[in-house]
Amino acid sequence: MTENFLGVFGHVVVDNIFSVPRLPAPNSSTATSGREVLYGGTGANMAVIASCLGVRTALASFVGEDFPDEYLRLLRDANIDLKDLEVMKGYSTPQAWIFVDPNQNQVTIIDQGAMGDANKFELQKHTIESSQVIHIGTGRPEYYQKVVDMASSLNKKIAFDPAQELSYVYTAESFKSIIQRSNYFFANESEIEQALSYLGLKGTNDLLEYVDVLIVTKGERGSTILTQDDRISIPSIKPKHIRDITGAGDAYRAGFYAGLEREQDLEKCGLIGAATASYIVEEKGPQTNIPTWESIEARLGNLV
Repeated sequence: MTENFLGVFGHVVVDNIFSVPRLPAPNSSTATSGREVLYGGTGANMAVIASCLGVRTALASFVGEDFPDEYLRLLRDANIDLKDLEVMKGYSTPQAWIFVDPNQNQVTIIDQGAMGDANKFELQKHTIESSQVIHIGTGRPEYYQKVVDMASSLNKKIAFDPAQELSYVYTAESFKSIIQRSNYFFANESEIEQALSYLGLKGTNDLLEYVDVLIVTKGERGSTILTQDDRISIPSIKPKHIRDITGAGDAYRAGFYAGLEREQDLEKCGLIGAATASYIVEEKGPQTNIPTWESIEARLGNLV
């Protein structure tokens, strides 16, 4: 049974975003100049944006009994397959406190809520069985090892994207157990350095011993997509303005998958990802300014 193109495993989070004049040093404090409560999480961000771009998407995640009804309605309105979005009794929904300075530097503190005990819960098989590509995002390595076991046995494509959790949730052993069975690996430059350290490798290209496609995001410097045969430089796509970079990476990935489902080549997938991210940064919140497929095409112009 394959009814979805993309199956996303990752966090669904209530984001508390604070604007601060500066990020305080240890043992110091600062006042906030604004606070907003928005809906986010790496898994939900990617699933919502991908689905809005026409990608048939399932979302697998664990939330708590306090999960907002409004957030559930938003996910349903995005036409996401939510069979594996599970409300766990006795747990809270993951929350993040994000502090952003005027230069868009950020510090994030997250309460894992139900996701912190994911390895105790039953495997969310529907998302694996029903999807062609399984995206492993933030979450517990012990649980994701079981996801990868099943996905591999069903010959699914696996994309690994541990994001910032790579440095403090994973060990060298747990990281290697997943990446060696993955087809795609998404990471920014600091995460690439951590991955190389875990695997005892020297250069970025060496990661291609483990995966077929390596996607390295570089913020305003664009991204690079590497395979055994090619190195593709993807420029950043200029937004009208920048108000909040939260979720830009998730948007890039969603756009990448929108291209992949449409059977575009890797360069075009990267450009679509960059264009998608350029819309998200124009407004506060990772699910606030989601583009349509037509607006992506318009912004890219003759690039695709």
